[in-house]
Amino acid sequence: MLARLGQGGMGRVYLAENQRGALVALKVVHPERAHEHEFRRRFAREVRLAARAHGPGIASVTDADPGAETPWLATEFVPGPTLSEAIAQHGELPAEACRDLAEQLAGALKAVHATGLVHRDLKPSNVILGADGARLIDFGITLASDESAITRTGQTLGTAGYIALEVLLGGAAGPAADVFALGALLVFAAQGRHPYGTGPEAALMARPLATDPDLSGITDVMLAALLRRALAREPARRPSLAEFAVLADLGTATGGAWIPPTLLDDIGRRTHEVTTRARPRRVGAPGPHPPTAVGGPSPSTRRASAVGTAPARAPEVRWRQFTRRGVLGLGAATAAAGAAAWLIDQNRSSGPAPKILWRHAMKGVAFDPLVIRDTVYAISEEDGLVALDARTGAQRWHRSLNGSVTGPVLGNGTLYHSGGNRLTALDSRSGVTRWSAPLSGERSYAMVAGPNLLYLPDEPVRAFDAIDGSARWSYAHDPSHPGIVNCLLSGDALFVCGATRVDRVDAVTGKRVWGVEVEAPQDLAVSGGALYVSHFGGVSLLDPADGTLRKTLPRDKFLVFDIAVAGRTLCIEIVSP
Repeated sequence: MLARLGQGGMGRVYLAENQRGALVALKVVHPERAHEHEFRRRFAREVRLAARAHGPGIASVTDADPGAETPWLATEFVPGPTLSEAIAQHGELPAEACRDLAEQLAGALKAVHATGLVHRDLKPSNVILGADGARLIDFGITLASDESAITRTGQTLGTAGYIALEVLLGGAAGPAADVFALGALLVFAAQGRHPYGTGPEAALMARPLATDPDLSGITDVMLAALLRRALAREPARRPSLAEFAVLADLGTATGGAWIPPTLLDDIGRRTHEVTTRARPRRVGAPGPHPPTAVGGPSPSTRRASAVGTAPARAPEVRWRQFTRRGVLGLGAATAAAGAAAWLIDQNRSSGPAPKILWRHAMKGVAFDPLVIRDTVYAISEEDGLVALDARTGAQRWHRSLNGSVTGPVLGNGTLYHSGGNRLTALDSRSGVTRWSAPLSGERSYAMVAGPNLLYLPDEPVRAFDAIDGSARWSYAHDPSHPGIVNCLLSGDALFVCGATRVDRVDAVTGKRVWGVEVEAPQDLAVSGGALYVSHFGGVSLLDPADGTLRKTLPRDKFLVFDIAVAGRTLCIEIVSP
């Protein structure tokens, strides 16, 4: 438990950290509701339904215990305002942002509908805006808990002004009802006011029956036309979710963040406020080698250095490895809020130079360091793996890795590395070996860590149990071309590319879902419900569900190598011909 975020009809919501170090929104049921048998039954049912919905644009359920003495539910935490808060504080969104929002929410609803669910309470307060996109929250759960919005047994679920006509007349809330709510939500985002005005709840529910929606504040003609269809009284006249996705086209994007800079700054401030509440962990005594003062080591040694404007506590935050891809696209305010000692505001052209807080000398060839919360993991061929305090540079523990290594990568509080024909898992806090498994040959392997499995991109691709290192499955990607294999994990999908093709593999079972031929694929990225593949011909956008080609950016002016996607921005490492 880190902080209290709010309170509703169901219970209280807290910011918390789970055992894997990820921040979550923890919803704890009011004690008086915990004694109601019917509430417990409905809550348990809705938890099971909500756990089925996952994918881009959805704040997924990470854990729950509806049978506990005090039932609770944990979901992915997204630092950012709700859409209703954003509009109240910053005004309506510009047309480009509304198009992007339409695409993102339509993709999220598509994922929800694919599981047989209907959101049934889509409204601005159930959409959170993050730096990397919008997230749907509270689908299904509100059916059992929201006492303020027509949710009692035998009544219609929803919020006045967002309920489709067929539902108001006693019909079922099907996917078309979510399309209606999406239309009303986007009208609110685009013009800053509701299409059916304001007033008492009864009046808001009656107006869709008798009056047409007010879209006079929307200047984007295409957007207004689509939203008018979405608010049609007859479900059959409403557009499909695919039509919302067409609104936002990669070729017309203005670049940069998908939302206005003022709103991005707001997200950065909220991120800072939340992450600085998280408690830094002090684990282990400093090692025998104290940090070297500035100017101590010779310039010939490789160093892992921390920089900042002033010494500061490193906040608890869910970290990714900060390679060039991890940093690309993060708004300066958002990134710096969680990494005060490591990232510099690139938007500032003036001001004092950053102050070097500490240095740690590394012998031999050094690799990219890994930064996780308050710890820096530095690695070199001669020194092995060293864990350092991110604030002070004090050594916490050291492990010799016997020469050639690849990694480390982090997952579930465990550091994985390979080298010397062994795959080894270390406790990230103490450096103690959790398990070690043999590998064929003396080479080192890149690794991809998932919540339950560890993947080694190779031919074949192999999956190991993250708990004990036992082999779980192997997948022969393309035995005729046993070259470099690259893997990207996204939810329950493992995307694999080699010399001539890209495959989607079920991350749990290792079974192939689909495969497409691609001319010399180089790199993979996933964002906004699309799979991006860089290859000899340029960059292609594939549908992650079935591999269908959506679009190709030809390489008429560049040769493509690494790629990264940040919101609506596609970043390409290129070599000009």
